[in-house]
Amino acid sequence: MLRSEDRMSRREFLRIPQPKDDMALILDNEKCTGCGLCAIDCPTKALTLFQNGEENTYQILFRHKVCNACGICEKSCPENCIRLAEQGLKQKKIEEDTKLLFKDKISRCLECGAPLFPQAMLKKLESKMDMVGEKAWPFHLCPSCRMKSQFKHSFRVQR
Repeated sequence: MLRSEDRMSRREFLRIPQPKDDMALILDNEKCTGCGLCAIDCPTKALTLFQNGEENTYQILFRHKVCNACGICEKSCPENCIRLAEQGLKQKKIEEDTKLLFKDKISRCLECGAPLFPQAMLKKLESKMDMVGEKAWPFHLCPSCRMKSQFKHSFRVQR
Protein backbone atom coordinates (compact mmCIF):
# COMPACT_ATOMS: atom_id res chain seq x y z
CA MET A 1 0.00 0.00 0.00
CA LEU A 2 1.35 3.43 -0.96
CA ARG A 3 1.88 5.99 1.73
CA SER A 4 0.61 9.50 1.06
CA GLU A 5 4.17 10.89 0.84
CA ASP A 6 5.01 8.30 -1.87
CA ARG A 7 2.12 9.37 -4.08
CA MET A 8 2.47 11.82 -6.93
CA SER A 9 -0.12 14.50 -7.45
CA ARG A 10 -1.88 14.82 -10.79
CA ARG A 11 -0.20 18.21 -11.25
CA GLU A 12 3.28 16.67 -10.71
CA PHE A 13 2.43 13.83 -13.09
CA LEU A 14 1.35 16.24 -15.83
CA ARG A 15 4.61 18.19 -15.51
CA ILE A 16 6.67 15.14 -16.51
CA PRO A 17 7.66 15.59 -20.17
CA GLN A 18 6.21 12.87 -22.36
CA PRO A 19 7.89 11.48 -25.51
CA LYS A 20 6.67 13.15 -28.69
CA ASP A 21 6.97 10.86 -31.68
CA ASP A 22 6.01 13.54 -34.18
CA MET A 23 9.01 15.76 -33.35
CA ALA A 24 12.37 15.69 -35.11
CA LEU A 25 15.67 17.20 -34.04
CA ILE A 26 17.33 19.17 -36.83
CA LEU A 27 20.98 20.21 -36.63
CA ASP A 28 22.62 22.78 -38.89
CA ASN A 29 26.03 21.16 -39.40
CA GLU A 30 27.45 24.33 -40.98
CA LYS A 31 26.97 26.28 -37.75
CA CYS A 32 27.63 23.50 -35.21
CA THR A 33 31.04 23.56 -33.53
CA GLY A 34 30.49 20.35 -31.57
CA CYS A 35 30.77 22.05 -28.17
CA GLY A 36 28.52 19.36 -26.67
CA LEU A 37 26.47 21.66 -24.43
CA CYS A 38 23.28 20.21 -25.92
CA ALA A 39 24.29 16.71 -24.82
CA ILE A 40 25.50 17.86 -21.41
CA ASP A 41 22.19 19.63 -20.72
CA CYS A 42 19.89 16.93 -22.19
CA PRO A 43 17.86 15.58 -19.23
CA THR A 44 16.92 12.31 -20.97
CA LYS A 45 20.38 11.66 -22.48
CA ALA A 46 18.82 11.49 -25.94
CA LEU A 47 21.89 13.46 -27.05
CA THR A 48 25.22 11.90 -26.13
CA LEU A 49 28.89 12.59 -26.83
CA PHE A 50 31.12 9.87 -28.21
CA GLN A 51 34.80 9.81 -29.01
CA ASN A 52 35.78 7.27 -31.64
CA GLY A 53 39.45 6.55 -30.96
CA GLU A 54 39.90 4.40 -34.06
CA GLU A 55 38.81 7.18 -36.41
CA ASN A 56 40.09 10.00 -34.16
CA THR A 57 36.65 11.61 -34.33
CA TYR A 58 34.30 13.31 -31.94
CA GLN A 59 30.59 12.62 -32.40
CA ILE A 60 27.21 13.79 -31.12
CA LEU A 61 24.63 11.03 -31.26
CA PHE A 62 20.83 11.31 -31.04
CA ARG A 63 18.33 8.66 -29.87
CA HIS A 64 14.82 9.66 -30.96
CA LYS A 65 13.02 7.13 -28.74
CA VAL A 66 14.47 8.72 -25.60
CA CYS A 67 13.82 12.35 -26.62
CA ASN A 68 10.82 14.04 -25.00
CA ALA A 69 11.11 17.22 -27.12
CA CYS A 70 11.61 19.40 -24.05
CA GLY A 71 13.65 21.96 -26.04
CA ILE A 72 16.51 22.27 -23.54
CA CYS A 73 19.01 21.41 -26.27
CA GLU A 74 17.74 24.34 -28.37
CA LYS A 75 18.14 26.74 -25.47
CA SER A 76 21.60 25.54 -24.47
CA CYS A 77 23.13 25.73 -27.97
CA PRO A 78 25.36 28.85 -28.20
CA GLU A 79 25.42 28.67 -32.01
CA ASN A 80 21.61 28.35 -32.34
CA CYS A 81 22.01 25.43 -34.71
CA ILE A 82 19.56 22.98 -33.09
CA ARG A 83 15.84 23.12 -33.53
CA LEU A 84 12.90 20.83 -32.89
CA ALA A 85 10.33 20.59 -35.65
CA GLU A 86 7.12 18.67 -36.16
CA GLN A 87 7.38 15.99 -38.80
CA GLY A 88 3.67 15.99 -39.58
CA LEU A 89 1.40 12.98 -39.59
CA LYS A 90 1.99 12.10 -43.26
CA GLN A 91 5.76 12.24 -42.88
CA LYS A 92 5.81 10.66 -39.44
CA LYS A 93 8.97 8.64 -39.11
CA ILE A 94 9.99 7.19 -35.79
CA GLU A 95 13.70 6.63 -35.68
CA GLU A 96 14.50 3.46 -33.78
CA ASP A 97 18.28 3.57 -33.81
CA THR A 98 20.88 6.08 -32.78
CA LYS A 99 21.45 8.78 -35.38
CA LEU A 100 24.80 10.50 -35.96
CA LEU A 101 24.16 14.27 -35.80
CA PHE A 102 27.69 15.64 -35.77
CA LYS A 103 31.09 14.16 -36.59
CA ASP A 104 34.43 15.91 -36.78
CA LYS A 105 38.11 15.16 -36.43
CA ILE A 106 39.58 15.82 -33.00
CA SER A 107 42.28 18.47 -32.85
CA ARG A 108 45.24 17.45 -30.75
CA CYS A 109 47.87 19.34 -28.78
CA LEU A 110 50.91 20.02 -30.96
CA GLU A 111 53.28 19.36 -28.05
CA CYS A 112 51.92 16.28 -26.24
CA GLY A 113 49.19 14.98 -28.57
CA ALA A 114 46.38 15.19 -25.99
CA PRO A 115 42.88 15.45 -27.53
CA LEU A 116 41.51 18.99 -27.37
CA PHE A 117 38.20 19.63 -29.16
CA PRO A 118 36.55 19.25 -32.57
CA GLN A 119 38.31 20.98 -35.45
CA ALA A 120 35.10 22.90 -36.23
CA MET A 121 35.38 24.55 -32.82
CA LEU A 122 39.03 25.36 -33.44
CA LYS A 123 38.17 27.07 -36.75
CA LYS A 124 35.35 29.03 -35.10
CA LEU A 125 37.61 30.23 -32.27
CA GLU A 126 40.36 31.26 -34.65
CA SER A 127 37.93 33.16 -36.89
CA LYS A 128 36.49 35.02 -33.88
CA MET A 129 39.99 36.02 -32.77
CA ASP A 130 40.79 37.23 -36.31
CA MET A 131 37.59 39.30 -36.41
CA VAL A 132 38.51 41.20 -33.25
CA GLY A 133 42.14 41.55 -34.30
CA GLU A 134 43.52 39.75 -31.27
CA LYS A 135 46.95 38.22 -31.14
CA ALA A 136 46.82 34.50 -31.90
CA TRP A 137 45.88 32.47 -28.85
CA PRO A 138 47.65 29.10 -28.73
CA PHE A 139 44.51 27.00 -29.38
CA HIS A 140 46.69 24.17 -30.67
CA LEU A 141 48.09 23.52 -27.20
CA CYS A 142 46.48 21.83 -24.20
CA PRO A 143 46.27 23.90 -20.99
CA SER A 144 49.35 22.19 -19.53
CA CYS A 145 51.52 22.76 -22.61
CA ARG A 146 50.17 26.32 -22.93
CA MET A 147 51.38 27.06 -19.39
CA LYS A 148 54.77 25.49 -20.11
CA SER A 149 55.18 27.55 -23.29
CA GLN A 150 54.25 30.78 -21.47
CA PHE A 151 56.70 29.93 -18.69
CA LYS A 152 59.49 29.30 -21.22
CA HIS A 153 58.67 32.55 -23.02
CA SER A 154 58.65 34.65 -19.83
CA PHE A 155 61.88 32.99 -18.64
CA ARG A 156 63.62 33.95 -21.91
CA VAL A 157 62.35 37.54 -21.68
CA GLN A 158 63.69 37.98 -18.12
CA ARG A 159 67.20 36.80 -18.96
